Amino acid sequence: MMSTRLRLKRAAYTGIFGVFVGALQGGAQAADSIVPSAWNVTPAVNGAYREAFDSTLPPWASGGSTEVTASFVPSISVMPVRPNVWFDASAKVLRLNTEDVTVTNTLTSNPAGPVQFGAAPVYLDFRVKFDTMTGAPNPALLDNVKLAIYVSSDAKLVAVHKDGSRTNNTALDPDIWHQVTVKMYGTQFDVLMNDVPVFTGLSLKTGGAANTLEAVSFNGTGLIDELYVSHGNPAYPGVMGAVPATVVNFPGTGGSAVTNWLANYFNDGRLSGTANFGGFTSAQLDAAYLLGELGGDANTPVPVAYDFGISKIDMASPTSLIITLSLTTKGADKSGPINGKIQLLGKINIGDGWTTLGGAVTPSYADFTAGKATYTFTIPEGGFTFFKPQIVP
Repeated sequence: MMSTRLRLKRAAYTGIFGVFVGALQGGAQAADSIVPSAWNVTPAVNGAYREAFDSTLPPWASGGSTEVTASFVPSISVMPVRPNVWFDASAKVLRLNTEDVTVTNTLTSNPAGPVQFGAAPVYLDFRVKFDTMTGAPNPALLDNVKLAIYVSSDAKLVAVHKDGSRTNNTALDPDIWHQVTVKMYGTQFDVLMNDVPVFTGLSLKTGGAANTLEAVSFNGTGLIDELYVSHGNPAYPGVMGAVPATVVNFPGTGGSAVTNWLANYFNDGRLSGTANFGGFTSAQLDAAYLLGELGGDANTPVPVAYDFGISKIDMASPTSLIITLSLTTKGADKSGPINGKIQLLGKINIGDGWTTLGGAVTPSYADFTAGKATYTFTIPEGGFTFFKPQIVP
């Protein structure tokens, strides 16, 4: 089985230190570490795999002369201060000196299964004190990888991607610690240094299983600390699972379901931590949650224009209806699940008021394909002849 890995690699030179994220032979069936599938939980630290290297050397790291050393990460002004504190004060770090031995921390998800980033991003985060490379990585090391990053001989960060490599214009200081974050999502990845984007929207190489992170590997020399893997952004701009306090004009009253849904937008960058919700009423925000969509942009979200109704109805019996529903959002056919069920309303005569038909509701959230979803509803006796669907929590 292929795996996606984070590597620190020593080439055939001295004083070389780099970071690689790739896919090598291996598997996660007997995984060393578990990455939680839910990130927006309380306490926040339960939403991430974390390794502080502050006790003994983890078994997966025992290779070469790698060791946990009493060196500690100094307080560096360029290191970001984050709203959520993932680690206690650091006393030790991982000193890597593996020569040509690769140490691998295999990962699995909780519940069991691969750690995937097709539908939700995965973040790799760590503190690192870089050594520069005196030459480019051995091309053989990049076979089957999804991406790689390392520091060139002129102290510039380099990212290897599907179409080649990209070098940052600004040299970094290899004598101080840096916070590095790799965000993998779909077919792309971003690299941030001290929470500032360096590379964005680069295409992942095609090695290994698609959309899957199965291991974190290290090879080379250098110092590493506070290794973190999660679906939650380590720089999330607020309390996990809640709307950031910095958001403007937030009208929400829909409770934890709505705020948990919105948290994903702040987590993956679809919404800014200072977004202005002035265009929403509380009812409109709850409706946006049920539809599973926002309009506008990251700074100014607005309600989504939508059209919802019945496109086809068949009466299988006096108490059974087969109804095809139609839903468009932003002028396009809706595809995928929404966050609401479909409740059927009915009336006997055209001039009557609508009555909620008890039991005539989908058992779970509705799921649309190309704007259509078909369900069978059981309706009560009594001569109901007019029907209307409603999206409900």
